[in-house]
Amino acid sequence: MVFKNGDCRYNREVFSNFTLQIADGKLQMDMFLLRALINGLKGHLSFEFRMAKTKSYQSVFQHDINYCGLLRGNQETIYRRWYLSMLRVGNFARSCPIEPGYYYLKGWNFNGNLVPSFLYLGDYRIGGSFYYGKYKKTNDKPLLECIIEAILSN
Repeated sequence: MVFKNGDCRYNREVFSNFTLQIADGKLQMDMFLLRALINGLKGHLSFEFRMAKTKSYQSVFQHDINYCGLLRGNQETIYRRWYLSMLRVGNFARSCPIEPGYYYLKGWNFNGNLVPSFLYLGDYRIGGSFYYGKYKKTNDKPLLECIIEAILSN
């Protein structure tokens, strides 16, 4: 999968900076966390697929993740594989609470054994957000929300 572009919005009470860039099809992130993120932190992930010659996307996959549970766990899941691959090129937290400070991701790509077999070749819009409480599609003040466009090809 090759990342094309992306954009994020973030809560300025939680982050003083959050920058997402795509370089050579790989993901770069820089962020400065102002306050600790505690147990109860959740993530929402969605993959939407666009058929050739259409403008609209169709939902393929959505899932909510207990983020602190993911960090604590040692069970082999697709989310754990993704996270461990990010740790190879970043300095994300390895436990909860997630302490304030500088975090980064430098040159992460989503390919090989990381791509689920149920994804078709084509254009994708990948959404991710972090929140507390219950996920709302129209959350006007998430902790963090990112949308990334990508292409999955042979």
